[in-house]
Amino acid sequence: MSLAIGLLMILTGLAIMAFGLFMFYAWLPLLYALIGFDVGLLLGRAFTGDVGTTAIVLAIAGAFILGAASYILEPYRRVLLGVSSGILFGLSVAAALGLDDWFGGFFGRVLALVCGAVGGLLVPRFFDLFVIGASAVSGAAMVMTGANHILPGVGFFDRAAGGLLPPLVTIILAVAGVSWQLSNIAKWTQMLSVGHEVSDDSTRN
Repeated sequence: MSLAIGLLMILTGLAIMAFGLFMFYAWLPLLYALIGFDVGLLLGRAFTGDVGTTAIVLAIAGAFILGAASYILEPYRRVLLGVSSGILFGLSVAAALGLDDWFGGFFGRVLALVCGAVGGLLVPRFFDLFVIGASAVSGAAMVMTGANHILPGVGFFDRAAGGLLPPLVTIILAVAGVSWQLSNIAKWTQMLSVGHEVSDDSTRN
């Protein structure tokens, strides 16, 4: 179970880190579901101190709720993405840097709420850049948290025993995610434009 959960955290983290913006435009419900899943896992971990049954239940519930919200709250989906991404950003950074243990986990939850509010305010103004930055950092932090869950005694991933190395690796992964998404915006835009043109032509015919 521990291995499976850790791998899920790593895989969902990599997907969000590398393809956050693309998934918003191409597979919106999937992006929301991944964010909800990771938020649920991190909330369960923050509440119980471990990724167990509670975290898994919250992860499944979060994936379902946010996935459904992408349809139900379509007019507000950008603001919803800003809030949910901000919360994931806060929880992920707190988990990766060990801040979720401060004051019995209170600091991590407050950080998540503050980041969620900031995300809701910033996303209408700087949407693409916000999604790229938030998804890259959140995904990188999730990857490190998942790796630490699988290998808790390895200093390379251990936020408590690894010193500055785990945060440095998280930053490097986040920068790689930002660079990858920025370098592929033009290609993704072309792919999505071709897809829409094909769809429109088929509809007209």
